[in-house]
Amino acid sequence: MPDDSPTIKLNDDPYTDILRQLLVDMSERRENVVNDGNVRLQKYKTYFRSGVFTRSATNLTHYLALRHFDLRHLQIRLAQMGLSSLGRAESSVLSTLDSVIYLLRRAIDSRHISTEKTPIEYFFNRGQQLLEQHTIELFGQYYKDSKAHIMVTLATDAAWDYEEIKSLMSKGMTCVRINCAHDDSTIWLAMIRNVRRAEIEMGRTCKIMMDLAGHKIRTGPIELGPAIHHIKTKKDVFGHVIMPGFIILYPEEDTYSTLSNNDLDYFRVPVSNELFKRLKPGVHLGFQDARGKQRYLVIEKVLDEQQAYLASCAQGSYLVSEC
Repeated sequence: MPDDSPTIKLNDDPYTDILRQLLVDMSERRENVVNDGNVRLQKYKTYFRSGVFTRSATNLTHYLALRHFDLRHLQIRLAQMGLSSLGRAESSVLSTLDSVIYLLRRAIDSRHISTEKTPIEYFFNRGQQLLEQHTIELFGQYYKDSKAHIMVTLATDAAWDYEEIKSLMSKGMTCVRINCAHDDSTIWLAMIRNVRRAEIEMGRTCKIMMDLAGHKIRTGPIELGPAIHHIKTKKDVFGHVIMPGFIILYPEEDTYSTLSNNDLDYFRVPVSNELFKRLKPGVHLGFQDARGKQRYLVIEKVLDEQQAYLASCAQGSYLVSEC
């Protein structure tokens, strides 16, 4: 009886070409990461006399190099093939890249056998251990069974409110941040004392981070310019004025503090007593604004028994002193 089952050949596998291209891209990315990392280390050597770096420092340069590239398209393609998307590579960058490259080679050729140690054997596990060790050294012990740290920026009242510090630590705070851009050394020291007291009473540790204030640009005395007020009109969508702008005129000898029309929150302009006596509703006052444009004020009505007048302006204007 003839065998009707189809014969599948390696060349007929639709994924082979995708895997091969991924292998090429991953190999190129690894080479770029190593080269870029070496360039960074050479720059750092100018700041360190010994020129010798730990594995953690070297791994950091690899991580910076990896994140320097836009990985999004590569990550999507790796995820589609069921491989690591490099999202957790920070503990050991080269080991992560080598693991993916090894799996790609095995997927393309099942007979491939690596003659080198696997990435897990020579650094990957050690990288995870160092990452956790450094995290604890920086942020302190984890709270209970948690694997996350809680950092709290202390407010000023933490300098005298001990119960606040104690309450925060009881709820899981493992480190505090003191913002040195605010308060002073006396307040900071009081905060630190409260944290140390809570550590002793609660039998726990709490790291203290001092966030130093950065540079602040300081300027000298600033010369005041002329006072300018913009009389704004209201326009429709076509730019036509549908409501004029308003100001209040009052005699310069009056402080104008007794005006009872509090709902009229318009800009108030003092005018000479001689001119004020000549004003009445309907009078037009011509003037040139700050831009030299001819404008007119129209006295609309009396406010508070002739203590002031409400004036309108049909066009946008900029008032300056001595106008």
